[in-house]
Amino acid sequence: MSLQMVTVSNNIALIQPGFSLMNFDGQVFFFGQKGWPKRSCPTGVFHLDVNHNHVKLKPTIFSKDSCYLPPLRYPATCTFKGSLESEKHQYIIHGGKTPNNEVSDKIYIMSVVCKSNKKVTFRCTEKDLVGDVPEARYGHSINVVYSRGK
Repeated sequence: MSLQMVTVSNNIALIQPGFSLMNFDGQVFFFGQKGWPKRSCPTGVFHLDVNHNHVKLKPTIFSKDSCYLPPLRYPATCTFKGSLESEKHQYIIHGGKTPNNEVSDKIYIMSVVCKSNKKVTFRCTEKDLVGDVPEARYGHSINVVYSRGK
């Protein structure tokens, strides 16, 4: 394994502290930035296309039944499989700072619903929790612990 410097070919101003990287089936997505107002990517989720040591940020799209996913900075994220047999990965996103600098207490589930050779379509759902709900925070981490019914 080697570490190489890459150059951002477009929109370097979008890369701000507090972003998250998500891996869906070998493709890396950049999350937690301002997005492109009045353009095709208001949510701030971009596909990181690395080619010949250059990084291009390509906008992603969400399905029509998705909830709004604000561009959160410093959220806790982790991967999650719906069942042990499932190959479909999802990401759980909790907390983070909103564009208004408010700390979020929401939990989102982000998954791929459609994948073609050029575009990936995501679905984001906001989950309501029961029981002891974690308070709003940022800069923390979460993990999923699987239980086999014991």
